[in-house]
Amino acid sequence: MIKKVFKTILIIIMIVSLINIVIWCLENNKTKEIVNKTKKYINIGNQKPIDLKIKTINEDIVGWIIVDNTNINYPIVQANNNEYYLNHDLEKNYNSAGWIFMDSYNNMNDQNIILYGHHRRDGSMFGSIDNLFKYKEGKIQLIIENESHIYNIFSIYITEKNYNYRERNYININKKIQEFKNRSIKEYNVEIKGKHQIITLSTCDNDNNNRIVVQGIKND
Repeated sequence: MIKKVFKTILIIIMIVSLINIVIWCLENNKTKEIVNKTKKYINIGNQKPIDLKIKTINEDIVGWIIVDNTNINYPIVQANNNEYYLNHDLEKNYNSAGWIFMDSYNNMNDQNIILYGHHRRDGSMFGSIDNLFKYKEGKIQLIIENESHIYNIFSIYITEKNYNYRERNYININKKIQEFKNRSIKEYNVEIKGKHQIITLSTCDNDNNNRIVVQGIKND
């Protein structure tokens, strides 16, 4: 009797695992399909790098992000909350891969532009952010409508999720930037002076308890 129960439980576990694998593969394929569909709307180096017709896919699209030495090359969305795009794709279909999204409270006048994305094992979204641990320099390109902004990476670190790195504005931004720089696992030759805008990329570490944070400072 015990053997039969154990065997039944084992079969159920195997079936559930197989279903999850199939769903994971389908979601990954859908993500790739959407990415390929959006490529025609981006033309780096052009006077108007983004074709605003991309908004016909989703009115929440606010720009595009490209990060050196990674696979990160995606449209960015922004909703009225920071939960929706954790499990919805660019076409607003349920997808555990989610999408790259800007903090719902952010605007381009803020000192700190915050972007979120899942740390996917297949390397999609912010899954390839680990590559940045190998390099001593790098750039993040943020295109909002037809304005292109370049940020030099100055800090990369792993931190507990309640660390205060996601404020949009700080009382003393230069002091905070220095604090972020001091936290960095790698040393970057980036000069910090004057008033600056920074960009913060935030994703879960593999244990899902901590966060991997990459920060760049705007190249004025």
